[in-house]
Amino acid sequence: MAIGIVAQAIAFILLARYLGTVQFGHLVTVTAVTALANSWCGFGPGELLRRVVSRDRSMYPQAIGHTVLMILITGIVLSVLVVAGMMLFVPDGSDPLEYLLILSLLVPTNVIFPSYINMVENVFLARGDFKRANIVNGGSGLVRALAAVVACGFFGLSSLLSWALVWAAVHVVMCLLCVAAIWRFGRPRWRILQNEIWLGGNLALSSFFIGLRHNVDVLVLSAVTSPEFVGIYGAGRRVIGAALVVPGSFDRVIYGNLAVAGKDGAAASLKLARRYLIYSVAISGATSVALFLVAPFAPLIFGGAFGAASDVIRILAWTVITTAIQFLAFDALNASEHHKVSTIVGSIANAAGAAMVVVFGSVYGTFGIFVALYLSDITRGGALWFALHWLARRQHGETAQGTEA
Repeated sequence: MAIGIVAQAIAFILLARYLGTVQFGHLVTVTAVTALANSWCGFGPGELLRRVVSRDRSMYPQAIGHTVLMILITGIVLSVLVVAGMMLFVPDGSDPLEYLLILSLLVPTNVIFPSYINMVENVFLARGDFKRANIVNGGSGLVRALAAVVACGFFGLSSLLSWALVWAAVHVVMCLLCVAAIWRFGRPRWRILQNEIWLGGNLALSSFFIGLRHNVDVLVLSAVTSPEFVGIYGAGRRVIGAALVVPGSFDRVIYGNLAVAGKDGAAASLKLARRYLIYSVAISGATSVALFLVAPFAPLIFGGAFGAASDVIRILAWTVITTAIQFLAFDALNASEHHKVSTIVGSIANAAGAAMVVVFGSVYGTFGIFVALYLSDITRGGALWFALHWLARRQHGETAQGTEA
């Protein structure tokens, strides 16, 4: 967790300082759009491996083959669509050909490669090998940070195009290393698992709305304010995003247990999720406090031009807690194979949250965005936990009826 947080922080701190507010603002916008596309890439590749292989390791060839095929097919289609769509909105003062080259490098790298690296991490998680899973997770973050250190510190990186070249090359190398890491587990069986497309599609739709909720603020700001402020706001948001590694890492560790419990239905998942909830809140709460305390040092880290990022971090620090609570309920639903319920509930809540951000942000500016972010977090978390409780009560009722019969 520490390696992931520090590595991400170093990378975007250096990029903010060396690219400046305008180019960093463009990078933040591209990152927000590609994050939405990445939510569809592979149709939830990590969840399939954790759920299926955790229960039956003999399913690994089918699971890995299906996952790789889905990543490639969806990733290529999504990359083409995103590049074509973003070329319709070339930033003022930018060279269209240079911007096309930047997108051609950044978009596939941000859409396809993270899904593959995430898949490899989950191969180890499904086998209970947390050490190697952490190496993949922390190692990829460390390599990205080293790339930023070398590009900025040694070569004086000053353009977004240069960073796009470095970013793409580094991810190609990491993916080749990931191939070598899982090669010993056997060859994939190249086939699409029809039943997993529906489950994965539900998860991808839900992830898309989560991504929309977490990135719509940047998209709204990109439409209503200058690239300079988008860069400042993006710097603060990236700090919060890095901190989410903490509750996310906790969920990585416990998901296998939730999946095993989920074989007995939502009631068992709920019982275990309740036990984990206190730990999740404690870990995320400590993270929020730490963020609030270090926020005033943002200008020293990012540079004087990013002074307003301190306010962004202080205000949004507590969203780490609300997000952690959502993570746990969402995973408990999927672990008990209630993908459809989690998708419907999560998608509606996230769509409502995104709408709140758009409306509040357009009317009240950044203050409205902050209010909408908290309201949408509370709405989604409450809805997911309510759904989990409802499914558990329904299961208890069906069990009681069966016993009486």
